[in-house]
Amino acid sequence: MEHIKDLNRDLGTSEYSQPHLHKPPSIMAYAQYIIIILHNVGNGPMKVKNVSLSWGKFHADGNKDKEISKDEIEGKVIGPDEKFQINSSGRSDASSGTEGSFDLVDVNDNNKTIRHFYWDCPWGSKVNTWTVNGSNSKWMVEHQGANLYGGAIGTVTSRP
Repeated sequence: MEHIKDLNRDLGTSEYSQPHLHKPPSIMAYAQYIIIILHNVGNGPMKVKNVSLSWGKFHADGNKDKEISKDEIEGKVIGPDEKFQINSSGRSDASSGTEGSFDLVDVNDNNKTIRHFYWDCPWGSKVNTWTVNGSNSKWMVEHQGANLYGGAIGTVTSRP
């Protein structure tokens, strides 16, 4: 390797003077992401439970390079008129997107499930999945904003 560096120095070349040798930073699967905004418009608290991530990572709001653990999401209590945001994306330099799920539970009703949320935003596919399943007659859940075809799922707002 030193021999190549010496040769480059002698020729006045480097990887930066030869653009074909310089590779830009790769973000590959960063383009596959979901931002979930949970806005509790109900009268009682709800909690995030059973957080699962099959592919990708959770990250800080606005910073895909700052990975966070699922423990920072699991058990989060969202009070009336509070919002909580979950961010997930594929990993840099990886050919995979993000796939995961979680439940919202009613804190005042022995952690009874309000709804189960699931997403799949695969890398290299044009079809995304966003589903909200289950029913709890005490809670009405509205959601909007999921892009189900091509690219990222994007920002999804859910109002239990």
